[in-house]
Amino acid sequence: MKRIAILVETSLASGRQIVTGISRFLDERTDWSVFQHSGPLGAMDPAAISQWQGDGIIARIANPELLALIQAKGLPTVDVLGNVSPPPFPLVKCNDRAIGASVAKHLIEQAHTHYAFIGLADERWSLEREAGFKDELKGDESAVQTFHIQQQQAQGHPVRDSLDMVKAWLSERRTPIGLMVASDQLAPIIFEACHQLGLAIPEQVSVVGVDNDRPFCNLCRPRLSSVEPNHEQVGYRAAQTLERLINGETLDRQVIEVNLHTLHPRLSSELIAIDDPVLLKALNIIRERACAGVSLDGIAKAAGLSRSMLQRRFRQKLNRTVGEVILHEKLRIAREMLTDTELPISLVAERCGFNCQEYMNHIFKKHLHTTPRKYRLQ
Repeated sequence: MKRIAILVETSLASGRQIVTGISRFLDERTDWSVFQHSGPLGAMDPAAISQWQGDGIIARIANPELLALIQAKGLPTVDVLGNVSPPPFPLVKCNDRAIGASVAKHLIEQAHTHYAFIGLADERWSLEREAGFKDELKGDESAVQTFHIQQQQAQGHPVRDSLDMVKAWLSERRTPIGLMVASDQLAPIIFEACHQLGLAIPEQVSVVGVDNDRPFCNLCRPRLSSVEPNHEQVGYRAAQTLERLINGETLDRQVIEVNLHTLHPRLSSELIAIDDPVLLKALNIIRERACAGVSLDGIAKAAGLSRSMLQRRFRQKLNRTVGEVILHEKLRIAREMLTDTELPISLVAERCGFNCQEYMNHIFKKHLHTTPRKYRLQ
């Protein structure tokens, strides 16, 4: 029986997904026994690993202290973070540069001309995502503005100082702007800073994170667009690699990158960049009141325009009518409710302003070529 230590923090989605990938590998074996550290790595008692005896280790080596503990064991080890340079052990990781490039492409498609990146100053994965983001935007005439949060601030103390610094930095940026956040865990600070500055998301600041950590993404309002890096495959490949090391095999590569990743667009980045303050006001009203019922006259009055002028602005900037934008917002919220809740379809129709389930069925068939029930099952 091979005894394996898994030193991967499980406080965030990325760590939990790596552990899921390792467990998938274990499902295919009967000769692995696992010692797992749960929670943040900083909370681990050094004696826990120093007294453990086994055959191999899979770890997110986040700091020199953990590196020293692992090196002292002298066992076959696979790193699944890549924070140490040069890598002291074989490394399996997601392709962080490609992730950054994918976010840049998404924001380019949203017609942005100003871009920014917020990440961690002392994390290589964050710096690589930043590099990929910048490389993809090299052809753009405007430089990428960057802001680095120190790791001790990102861990929650003192949060107020981080928020104040992000606010000061954001207040000096030109809008609309496309903003990549290195990790979803930083997004609540960015959203609160935008809220306090009166910057509308996504109309003035489009935000895209990384990790697709659903609790973080769904708690953000509007919901956070995010890249799923495929950490589960990282865990699986790491377990495969460790087994080869334990068996005495020679590896073809010391660094293995998992390239497949998926960008999940949500409302925080789904709107074309707009620099028209009157149109921004009208869109905010629609987003806030579409499901409760909002009229063209009401929107025009709040925006300070005539009906005809408002319609003209929508056609010129968005190539859609006001009614089409209202319907799009209702459909967006209905799709979210069907996906993320177990509410009866009749209640979804009512809460999204369709009045009855039959009318929502008609709208889904016309615009999405399916029914609400089929959409939920899919």
